[in-house]
Amino acid sequence: MPRFKGENKGEETTIKDLKELTFQERLVFGLERIKAQRGWKNKDLAAKLDVTEGYMSQVARGMRDVKLTMLDKMTRELEVSIGDLFEVSEEDLQPPRQEEKRRKSKKSCPGISRASL
Repeated sequence: MPRFKGENKGEETTIKDLKELTFQERLVFGLERIKAQRGWKNKDLAAKLDVTEGYMSQVARGMRDVKLTMLDKMTRELEVSIGDLFEVSEEDLQPPRQEEKRRKSKKSCPGISRASL
């Protein structure tokens, strides 16, 4: 799935300069940082902003445009400045480490196979 709206599948995002980021892309990084700092998921963010989880997921992936009224609501409800929502550092642009990319694998029960079920 593309990281941002308009990206081609299979291409890795490489952003060399902060100046190349759109406001939508900056918002994605800002929301990721806020969620990480607070230990929230999209579900928690959606509940706080009184929007659907699907809408919040699209916004958090840069797949949905956000109205000014929603940005205003984000600043008030999340108690952050508009600058905090759009702030991006060089560290934010670094690709995630390998161990962060891996998903947890399902643990199988020893001695039980799927065929025996």
